[in-house]
Amino acid sequence: MRPLLHVHCELGPVLVNRTAAYRMCKEIPLALVERGFRVTCSALLARVGVGNAEPLTRLEQRRFARSQRWLRWASTHPALFYRTCRLTGLVPRCRYPRGVRLFLDPLYILFYGAPDTGVVIVHDTTPVTDPSWHHPGVCQLYEIAYARLARSRCHLVTPCQNTADQLRLNWGIAPSRLTVLHEGLFALPKPHTAERRLPDEPYLLFVGTLETRKNVAGLIRAYADSGLYATRGVRLRLVGDRGDENGPIVALARATPGVDLPGFVRDAELAAAYAHCFAFVYPSFCEGFGLPLLEAMARGCLCLSTITGASPEVAGDAAVYVNPYDVADITRGLRRLVELPAAERKHLQARSRQRAATFTWERFHNGLAAVLEHAAAA
Repeated sequence: MRPLLHVHCELGPVLVNRTAAYRMCKEIPLALVERGFRVTCSALLARVGVGNAEPLTRLEQRRFARSQRWLRWASTHPALFYRTCRLTGLVPRCRYPRGVRLFLDPLYILFYGAPDTGVVIVHDTTPVTDPSWHHPGVCQLYEIAYARLARSRCHLVTPCQNTADQLRLNWGIAPSRLTVLHEGLFALPKPHTAERRLPDEPYLLFVGTLETRKNVAGLIRAYADSGLYATRGVRLRLVGDRGDENGPIVALARATPGVDLPGFVRDAELAAAYAHCFAFVYPSFCEGFGLPLLEAMARGCLCLSTITGASPEVAGDAAVYVNPYDVADITRGLRRLVELPAAERKHLQARSRQRAATFTWERFHNGLAAVLEHAAAA
């Protein structure tokens, strides 16, 4: 019998958005149960039911609601939240059952302590290595968390080799404590366009939050410089949470001819956008993994990506690459996408599908189970 695992499903992603981390929080516990583990889940102060687990008691529901309110506030006041909790004791250290502890995000070791015999999933290190892309309070918390991880003996799982290298170079974490497990592909529903009409003209598609780290402003400037809208009628469609409606990225998008801002869309409409786009463009400065790129590849999209972060690990030889810090290079990449000969375009599209098929959650979950077993035996 495998050891009991106390799985901490971090609710921060659940409360803030619907990213890949949110889906991972729901699916990892169930995947471990399917592999013969006994799993319990918690969320700071409350046990969380997973799948067909017993329903929460009324007291647990109240505690769970309280932790949700705290985490909503923490998303905008992270440094003050952590300091207040530690000084007042509002978040006591959890009493774990025997077994291995699994954290789905490094931030939560601040409340429970870095586990010497546990496993922590580290999605990326940009809150410390590139603090200008994040809220200052968030950067402070992650800086403390990574320093504690470095002093502990826990094992770290990263979704790409780039993040593992950053942990090794910046915090001196030994390679023996690092395991790279590439993430998988979440299934998209069949595409349809009933809810919102797609552009009649050909369009380049970007999917992701309109934030600085995604280099959306650089993409818009490169698109404007390319002249693709004026000369070929190719539009640029930015799908995802717009964030600050009055921010500079949204203002630049609205001022640039040919740019569409549909905002956040449902999964079926997103699938339709992938299916009908001329090409998928993702010039992010740095990705911990980059699931939108993998989704586009699985749909057979012609893809543009960047030479930094995890993107080369995901796309391999199935994408056109640009330097995200060079707008002129992005411009050349966009023009190349449109001007590719039909034979080369079909080759890249076929290669995208083939490569995307190798990234599966089955492989990720099997690898995670093996890491947990190793940690239990250590």
